[in-house]
Amino acid sequence: MIFSNVKLLDENFQVRQNMFVQTKDEKISYIGEKMPEKKSADEEVYDGTGKFLMNGFFNTHCHVPMTILRGYGEGLSLQDWLFTKIFPFEAKLTPEDVYWTTKLGAMELIASGCASISDMYFHIESEAKAIDECGLKANICNGVTSFDPQEDLSNNRGWNETWALLDSVKSGKFSDRIKVDMGLHAEYTNNERIAKLIAEGAKKSGLNIHAHLSETEKEQDECKGRHGGKTPARFMESAGVLDCHAQFAHCVYVTEEDEELLKKSGAFLVHNPSSNLKLGSGIAPVKRWVEKGLNVCIGTDGASSNNNLDMMEEIHVAALLCRGATRDANAVSAADILKMATVNGAMAQDRKDCGTIKVGNRADIIVFDLSTPHMQPDFNTLANVVFSAQSSDIVMNMIDGRVVYRDGEFTFIDRKEVYSQVNERLQRIMKELAADEK
Repeated sequence: MIFSNVKLLDENFQVRQNMFVQTKDEKISYIGEKMPEKKSADEEVYDGTGKFLMNGFFNTHCHVPMTILRGYGEGLSLQDWLFTKIFPFEAKLTPEDVYWTTKLGAMELIASGCASISDMYFHIESEAKAIDECGLKANICNGVTSFDPQEDLSNNRGWNETWALLDSVKSGKFSDRIKVDMGLHAEYTNNERIAKLIAEGAKKSGLNIHAHLSETEKEQDECKGRHGGKTPARFMESAGVLDCHAQFAHCVYVTEEDEELLKKSGAFLVHNPSSNLKLGSGIAPVKRWVEKGLNVCIGTDGASSNNNLDMMEEIHVAALLCRGATRDANAVSAADILKMATVNGAMAQDRKDCGTIKVGNRADIIVFDLSTPHMQPDFNTLANVVFSAQSSDIVMNMIDGRVVYRDGEFTFIDRKEVYSQVNERLQRIMKELAADEK
């Protein structure tokens, strides 16, 4: 495909006018100020007049199958929400349930401009199948939990699912869009011995680690009580997790000492503003992270704690929250936020040929329609994208050179079938939960 006369965001995060972009197979093959030579008679030329082209988003902390839990367990703190509502519901989910609700979440992700996600859940083989069929990229993990310090991990579902999915990926069962991460749910759902085994497993196999960290003040304080004053970040250091390529979700209560540890290790901190606000967890010190040069990304968390997977909304909230919390209109720029949502996310997933509009990179391209009233006038396109744009302004999502969404329609997803399947399964689960309460 050739995008003609389009405004674009280049690899240096500069806006360029009247540009031409050509894709070939999975990659960007040309960027220039003139029309490239067409390689075939049937190659589509997309008129980019009045459009803005940029790299697709990387949602680096999500629980996509939890989309079926949207709106469930309202008004509870994190721990109460997890242990009284979420965990009992999740115990009822079958692999087929996870497959269909993943497709529901994928629709929302794709329509809001996502190219790739970092997801933590269970029944991950079913999740990988659904994501791959939808055309998304994903780093998938099962967040291992173990409340028994002496547990034999060979009997742990999360541990076993990780290696099973890795075998499936290596055997070619899925496309190269699917990668496997090692999941460590959190300090408060594990212990140091288990965390060490997880870190060792990740290092031996060359896997990234994905974990929750310092999401709430309660988590931070109780960790210190359990581990002789160690914060969750110190706990991760002691367990060897910081020796791995790691990304940590939330990080709301990390101390400045924690931040130095995380910076030194090259870890990626994933900002989840909507989830943190909705659960009353607090506000992450993002301005401080940016000033210190930490690797900052953006994630939506799950639809049960957000309540959506809309990356456009997450970008908007992240920018406003950082400025409002610090009372500084220059705390983060529009370009800063978009870097978090694109190239930083690609780096967190260790996808080195992704994240920016650059020749040789994967063709992960989203196109905005600039003609809507809220996108006019166009004094500052990046400011408009961050502070004005809505997901409905995205008229195309191309992932690895394939158009997966265009003008409101999904290429690889049957919308009606997904809705029907998810609602049938929700009704079954609610009946099972009601029966358990009798």
